[in-house]
Amino acid sequence: MSFASRFSFPALIGSFLLASTFAFQQSVLAKNPQSVTSPRPSSFSSSSPSAASYAAGDQAFFQRQVPEQGRLALSLFREYHERNPKDPAAAWRRSMACYFNGLHLTAVEEEQKRLFTEGRDAGNEGVKLDPRCAPCHFWKAINMALYGQKVGVFKMYFTLGEIREHLQKTAELEPGFAGAGAYRLLGLIQQKLPGILGGSDDEAKRFYKLAINTAPDEPLNYLFLVKLLRDQKDDLPGALEVARKALVTLPKPSPEQLEALSSLKELETFVTEHPGSGQN
Repeated sequence: MSFASRFSFPALIGSFLLASTFAFQQSVLAKNPQSVTSPRPSSFSSSSPSAASYAAGDQAFFQRQVPEQGRLALSLFREYHERNPKDPAAAWRRSMACYFNGLHLTAVEEEQKRLFTEGRDAGNEGVKLDPRCAPCHFWKAINMALYGQKVGVFKMYFTLGEIREHLQKTAELEPGFAGAGAYRLLGLIQQKLPGILGGSDDEAKRFYKLAINTAPDEPLNYLFLVKLLRDQKDDLPGALEVARKALVTLPKPSPEQLEALSSLKELETFVTEHPGSGQN
């Protein structure tokens, strides 16, 4: 398998993010819109808006499956960021909304590049303001990866080191952010990268297991391990064991948890298609 076909960022990022965003921790933000940023309040007390100031943008993003709401969220987050340039919470929200709009709400390649660049830069501003802002590192990495997809996989390869560094920093600062999303993407990079360039299915498996241990209620973590075992390891019994465990232990996602619902459905379909397989 060629480098370009194995390490396909459309496949890597598209499959990782599924039909919507995987990283906006809806239940946490609904309770406290600033709680996942981990900024030191004293550092930004002169410029940080109150949590309530983000409410309209957060609500629009919750409803992002409606395109107008996704676009409204970006508009509001841009406004928040411009009014509060020293608040990392505003920076990462803008970065997140750029990702979503670029990946899902436009098919014009130049517009996608512009949005991913804007998202990368917003995330970078947040990192500079607060190097311990996990969402800032996370969203910068995602936008960098998506921009790399647009400029070409070989050019993108040279930014992989920085992308990994931001994901590793996210995992260090807040391992459960986005349902252990940093571990998932680190695993996917290992899975998709050819061995000659440092890829390893065993390392991918280790990252997926870390994701499950860190966020055992996130269906995506089980789904990615299942796909690795099924497709790369040729281990159908092992994949079914993981999928069945997930279906037994996972709580039912709420209606707004789009990615969790989709992942759970895929796990159910996989088990249904292999009745009795992998069982004694």
